[in-house]
Order: sequence, then C-alpha cells, then structure tokens
Amino acid sequence: MALIIERARVADLFGQYHEMGHVLVEGGRIAAAGPGQAPEVAGAERIDAGGRLLTPGFINAHAHLYSTLARGVPLPRFSPHSFREILEQLWWKLDRALDLDAVYHSAVVGAVGHLRSGVTALFDHHASPTAIMGSLSQIKRAVATVGLRADLCYEVTDRGGRAERDAGIAENMRFAREEREEGHFAAHMGLHASFTLSDETLNRAVQAAGEVGLPFHVHLAEGKEDPLDALHKHGVRTAERLDQFGILTEGTLLIHGIHLSGAELALLAERPASVIHNPRSNMNNAVGAAQVEAMCNRGVRVGIGTDGFGCDIVGELLVARLLTHHATGDPTTLDDSALLSLVRHNYALAEGAFGVPFGKLTPGCAADLVVWDYDPPTPLDAGNLLSHLLFGSISEGLQPWAVIVAGAVRLREGRILGLDETEVLAAARDAAGRLWGRL
Repeated sequence: MALIIERARVADLFGQYHEMGHVLVEGGRIAAAGPGQAPEVAGAERIDAGGRLLTPGFINAHAHLYSTLARGVPLPRFSPHSFREILEQLWWKLDRALDLDAVYHSAVVGAVGHLRSGVTALFDHHASPTAIMGSLSQIKRAVATVGLRADLCYEVTDRGGRAERDAGIAENMRFAREEREEGHFAAHMGLHASFTLSDETLNRAVQAAGEVGLPFHVHLAEGKEDPLDALHKHGVRTAERLDQFGILTEGTLLIHGIHLSGAELALLAERPASVIHNPRSNMNNAVGAAQVEAMCNRGVRVGIGTDGFGCDIVGELLVARLLTHHATGDPTTLDDSALLSLVRHNYALAEGAFGVPFGKLTPGCAADLVVWDYDPPTPLDAGNLLSHLLFGSISEGLQPWAVIVAGAVRLREGRILGLDETEVLAAARDAAGRLWGRL
C-alpha cells in the first residue's frame, strides 16, 4: 500500500528543501517528493505532518548493541588506568557473561533507542564468548521486532583461545550464508583489533570472508595498545599490518583510527576501506581524538558511529565538531561541508550493504524517513538544515514524531507500533539483573 506524508517541511542533507511539501512512498522506496499538496492516490495511507520537519533517517556506522544492559552496572573494583584495563575490567567481563537471552534483550532495547533517535539502519559489532553460535540470529530477531535494517557481525579474537576463535568465524559464516536478507539484513566479518589477533587468525578470517564475499568490521588503533603491539610483534603499524592481509577493502569498516601515523593516513587514502569516527566513546575512554579533519583533507573515507555510547547520530555529529575544535584549538575545523561528508558517507555505506540508495528525497531512494517534532525558531532552508538539526538536538531536544523504515511506519505520534515498550523494558530489566549476577 502506498504511503503519503503531507504538510511537512521536506528536506535532505543533499540540498533539497521545500517549506511545505509531501513525500509519496510505494514499494519501500520514495516514488515522489516535492512542494505543495500531495497527489491523490487511491487507497494510500496518509500522515499529516502538521508542518513538522521531514528528513531521511540516519545511519549508525558502528554500534555495540550488546552493551545496552551495562547501564548502571555495579563495578566495585573498576579502576582502570589504560584503555586495555577498561576492556579487562568492564567490557570483556560483560560480554563473557552474556547468554543468548541477554543478547536478545540488549539488542531489542538498543534497537528501540536507535528508532527513537531517528536512526533507521545500523552496523553492529557483537561479542558474547560463552554464547557465540546463534547470537547473530538473536540480534536479527530483536532488530526485526523493532523494524530497523541492520548489518551484523561477530567479533573474532584470540583472547578466548582457538575454540572460541573458530566459533566466531563460524558464526559470521553461518549468518552470511543463511540469514542475510536483501534490503534488510547484511553481514560483515567481525574482527576485534590487531592486538588480539594472531597472523594465523587473520589468515583464517580472511580466507573465510572470501568464501562468502564479506568485507571486515574491525577496531583500528583505538588505544595505544594497538600500534605498540603491531610494532613490537610485527614491525609495522596497525593499518599497515591489516593491509598486509588484504583487509583494507571496499566496504571494510575501520573503527576509531585514533593512533595513526602520517604514513598510515596516506595508506588509507589509497585504499577503499572506511574509517568510522566515534567521538563520544573516544572521549569517555580517554583514548584521544581522531585526526578527522586531516583524514577528510587527504581523501580518506570517513563515516560516523556511536560505538555503543548511545544511539544518537545527530548528537554524535555535534560532538565530533566540538572535539575537533577542542583538540586542534581551531574553531573553524570540521565545518558543515566536512560534517556533511561524514553523513553522506554513512549513506553510501548503507547503500553498499543493503542495495538501495539512502539519504536523498528523490524517486528510487530508500523510504527511510523521520518526521521530527521540531518547529524551527529561526528561518530554515537547504543551506542551514544541518545547523538546525545539531542545535535543535541540544536546545529543543530533537525527537522523532514518526519514523518510516523501508516504507513501513514503525513509530507514529511518538509511539512505537507493534511493540509494547513497557513490556520490553521490564523484560530487559529482568535480563540485566540476571546478567549482572553473572559478572
């Protein structure tokens, strides 16, 4: 059935803006968008936006849905002095305590958070070492319940021994072969980071990924541990080591990229892999600030994610700018054109994963749309849409009023459809209590 959203401020981050317009959706894609009154379409569902702002949905290029149930977790002996100690004292304890039930509840609450942040597609990086097989199916089931699109992977690492490593590779392969769904669920080969991956493991993962045509989703030089380990054990920097194994390919997601040399930036500019910036997580972990401005200037492909530190890509964009200002001492860095390049690259990554163009309100593009409950206090046009989104998020608390994913209405008038959110949260609290008891 066709869907019409009318009486909306229609805008995208590629320059389209109509002060009062409409969008027609058919078959999960945009059929028409423009100014003025919507056409009459027999049998179409109609949503009156009441003058609210309509934009394409956002993409989260790096999520950790498994971290959702960590909120408020008691950690009496949490006193890290390095990034590795943060992993050892929190995240590597938490992921090992996850069972398949906790994986599901973490994912469904995380998916709800993304929907309520105007994110319609995400790239998730998962780890649950004592519940590996079937874990990606649990995440898929949770995400499908909420109605989002997702690209999933399992984190391969040597930290749990060969059996867990082999199970991680097998779970990536199983999901890629059995559960990908064109337009809705895609896959990567997940890797943790160079400093927890031996040459043997990288060879095995690369060979397996090649059998099913998977790119890679891997943390890159997040903390100093990664480049120091690569230099000490292998005599090269982190990105150089991954390149030796052919990992810096089209579609590969390199997460963080903080501790990179000039030579590594030059290498990444020559390769089609993408660096994904996660500024709020980086600040929280005190690992430094990625050289985003330098990457963009050199031609490195850069997108943006949250690293499990919430779901809000609009807020992440604002923090990316503020962190760059703070780190460089230059208030002109990461201007609108640079921030827009991050957003647009996320859309390109989503197109590569799901096989449909994203981000533009033009015929043929994905009907992933957000109607924001936002009435601008100053003039809004194509040139200042990004500023309205960034500062509306901190001044008015920008919230979706309606969200459409692949042409299906998933949230309307602030209420998630087909899901009892109260029951979801109650079940998650119970699952979190059991999870915390296993830490």
